[in-house]
Amino acid sequence: MSVIVVVEPHTLLRLGLLQVLSAASPDALIYETNYSQISTVGCSDQAIDLVILSLSSIEQMAQLVDTVNQSFVPRAILLLADSDLEADVLHTCPPNVAGYVLKHSAPEVMQAAVKLVLAGGTCFPLVKRRAQPTPPAAESAASLLSAAPAQLESSPACATGSRKSAKSTGANLSECEKLSLTPRQYEVLVLLARGYPMKTVGRLLNISVATAKAHTEMLYQRLDVHNRNAAVYEAVSRGATLGWPSIEAARQSVGKLTAN
Repeated sequence: MSVIVVVEPHTLLRLGLLQVLSAASPDALIYETNYSQISTVGCSDQAIDLVILSLSSIEQMAQLVDTVNQSFVPRAILLLADSDLEADVLHTCPPNVAGYVLKHSAPEVMQAAVKLVLAGGTCFPLVKRRAQPTPPAAESAASLLSAAPAQLESSPACATGSRKSAKSTGANLSECEKLSLTPRQYEVLVLLARGYPMKTVGRLLNISVATAKAHTEMLYQRLDVHNRNAAVYEAVSRGATLGWPSIEAARQSVGKLTAN
């Protein structure tokens, strides 16, 4: 059972968050408080999985995050912000700050973000985080993004996970921006476009299946679609090649995918 604490100064907004969270994690134990009563929440004897911290201003963020960490020692913190947070601001946060969600986001986006963070993932919309070292045994999705589809399907390394990692190309980052996806969401989409099942997507990205599913839900929300085929079609319609050699090759592959 997950234990979640909601820190929101406005009562009505706090109640709304509780409803959204109950739908996202019906089995979770959820506590709620405001800024002035953080230290009085009766959950000090429990391990806190997630604190959802609403920010009234960016200037308060560092102090509020420190207070939350001192009071709850949570595994992860998900911020609620009025506008996109700059990378320089986020890079000063403690490592357990796992992302942020805009306050005007749809409930489904909030639910997907919570599931993602609880599954061990991060949620930084359009923000490039500090690079993390790739485990030697894990295949890098970046190497998949730089390979042609035929190579992906036939390469022995794709089956063994032994291929060396490579950096994402400028073209891939450009497509992330074009589709309004994070680099990780784009990586998931590229693998989905190849027809890989969710279990294989998780293995290739060295993440759990639950995290892969949460990333998939988030990218569906950003592309305003409801399934894999529609996501791939929408991305290519916007001019993304998704790792294929050209937009023409991408369109041909999408035609085959939707035909199946």
